[in-house]
Amino acid sequence: MNVDENKSAIVLIEFQNQWTQEGLYHRLIKGQLESRRVLENTATLVHAAREGGMRIVHAPLIIDPKNKKGWLAHLTFGRVFTKDSHKSEITPGLFMENDLVVKGRYAFDAFVGSNLEQLLNDHSIDTLFFCGFITDQCIAKTMKTALQKGFDGYLVSDCTATVNGFLQKKSEKRFRERVVNHQDVLHGIGQMVN
Repeated sequence: MNVDENKSAIVLIEFQNQWTQEGLYHRLIKGQLESRRVLENTATLVHAAREGGMRIVHAPLIIDPKNKKGWLAHLTFGRVFTKDSHKSEITPGLFMENDLVVKGRYAFDAFVGSNLEQLLNDHSIDTLFFCGFITDQCIAKTMKTALQKGFDGYLVSDCTATVNGFLQKKSEKRFRERVVNHQDVLHGIGQMVN
């Protein structure tokens, strides 16, 4: 795989404390998160990709309880991914000042209601490597939309997690030839992998 660093981005979907620190959401994916070494793999990928000149795009889900949009916000009464809370913050160690942050997102699909497409177009990004949670929902829905919009999208398997191995494999099977691991991407940008 050859990666044009200037036209590619790592898209981090919901790498937020809601998923990665103790609590109900974390317990839902903890088995896959740990057995697949998702946090470690993603940190390695993000660091090397950034050094190689690739853009890092964060697509957090932020729910404003005073201005609820979408069914998830209403269903949870705005108590998950809550704006200005510790749980909605980006997982420590992944964000740097020059990273791009998606605004306005309120649905599983990170394109819905957000400026994601505009950010990608403004920075001439056409190849996307998706990492995050959960694979069969937010990742799959966002990747499907990206492909429909003409972006070249890939699911980075060992930088994603869901509630069990069956759903992970089902998602990977759905995208077949568009599934890579973090080492594939690193090799594509010419980074040394330990």
